Parts: sequence; structure tokens; C-alpha cells
Amino acid sequence: MGRTSAGSSDGPDEQRKASGEVAAALATVGNWMFSTAARRRIMAASGLELSLGDYTLLAQISQHAPVRLSVLAELMEVDKSTLTPPAKRLEARGFIVREPDPADARAQLVSVSRAGKLAIRKLWQARADIVAELMDDWSTADIRSLAANLAAFAEAIERKGT
Repeated sequence: MGRTSAGSSDGPDEQRKASGEVAAALATVGNWMFSTAARRRIMAASGLELSLGDYTLLAQISQHAPVRLSVLAELMEVDKSTLTPPAKRLEARGFIVREPDPADARAQLVSVSRAGKLAIRKLWQARADIVAELMDDWSTADIRSLAANLAAFAEAIERKGT
């Protein structure tokens, strides 16, 4: 999926133009997905009471765990000190656990706990419900087509890097 067929009459200029349209659409989607308003809607729909910072950190830990907070800070392009308060709140709620880093006993790794995994499932379900609401006038075939194309695009990102 995603490759041009051998008999295609589209040249490099048409492919570049279409790729630009994809990039513009992805920018809109990304801006929406990471907007404060969307995150608030997801949080409200999940039934969880997490600050936006706690929500963001929990999602990042879930994606990268086990991980040092310093590594997450680099990935998120923030100072590590900004992650300490939300990490403490998440730990106090039982959503994350800390353990010694086997590579460096002075450092700690954070992971999502069982309660944190349940919270993440609630958040992702709330996100899926909100996305479904946005596409409620789409056909199932169109939704499946978009899902397949996005999955192929995600695979290309994984394969070729960012």
C-alpha cells in the first residue's frame, strides 16, 4: 500500500503536490490532537481528573517506558525539572512506578503501573470516541481506508525514520 503503480501517469511534480496536501492535512490533525481543547475533551470524556501536564507525561511514559525522566525531557524538549512535579503526582496516584536503572543505580526508570495502564486505556478510548464523533457522517469504508493509509504512513515513519 502507498506505492505508485507501474502504470501511473503521475509524475514527480504531481506526487510532490499530493505529498504537500498530505503534509498540510497532517499539520491540521496534529494541531488538533495536541491542542489544549482536544486534550481537555479527552480528559473530560475519560472521567479522569488529570492536569494537561499529567496527561501528557503519562502518555509519554506509556509510549517510552521504562525510561528516565531526563530522556523524556529531551524527547519532549523541556527541562527535566518541569517533569518532576507531574511525575510525583502520577506516582502519588499510583499511575507510575519508579525503579532503579540497572545501567546506573543512581538513576531511576519510570513505568506505567497497572492503574496507569487502566487510565491510559480510558484516555485512548475517549480519544477514539471523539475521533469517531468527528467522522460520524463518514462511511465505514472511508474510515477503514483512512485507517489503512495512516497505518501505512506510520509504518513508513517507523521504517525510514523521522
